[in-house]
Amino acid sequence: MFFEYQVEGRRWSWSQGLRDLHGLDEGEEPTTEAMLARIVLDDRAAMLSRFQHHLEDAGPYSCVYTMTDAHGRARRLVLVGRSEAVAGTVKRLTGFVADITEAMREGARVAVAASAENRAAIEQAKGALMVTFGIDEDVAFDLLRTYSSQHNIKLAAVADRIVDGLGDPAFSREEPARSLLDIVIGLAAEAGDGTGVVTRSSAGGGLSGA
Repeated sequence: MFFEYQVEGRRWSWSQGLRDLHGLDEGEEPTTEAMLARIVLDDRAAMLSRFQHHLEDAGPYSCVYTMTDAHGRARRLVLVGRSEAVAGTVKRLTGFVADITEAMREGARVAVAASAENRAAIEQAKGALMVTFGIDEDVAFDLLRTYSSQHNIKLAAVADRIVDGLGDPAFSREEPARSLLDIVIGLAAEAGDGTGVVTRSSAGGGLSGA
């Protein structure tokens, strides 16, 4: 589930999965208000503060929060993103959201299959997520595992693609946060699930203070 926020014009783009999670009807615009309205009260102020901070300071960011989905169910989510600046002014925020509710509920770790090579790739992928986005080991693993399950891609394959992608010259010209986001978006597109297709809002619905 992917998003993009254009600071100029305060425009949101959400993938269809993110729209569905928030209960947006066809043609309804994604807005900051729609996002905040579903975040539980205990997490709402922190989420808004984090977004506002990254409208002024470029770089990677992450947060874990709870929301109530369109069906009234509590969902635990990880948001991972990056704010991009031009000439010192933040112009765009991009990233993705992963639902780790089931991973936390089960409380079990998926057995890492087969070889030491696979285990090494998973550890490297976890490490890349942890260092780049400032998340802890459990959240990084839940993120990989959830992504694997939702997109029907083996956990080891997800890890391999992240590790291989970060070593690819096509990505090495970019900063790590941008590279990781591009790799994850590419995996979703290859899975053919449409999560990489975003729906853009019209002007408005921006962050407070933007």
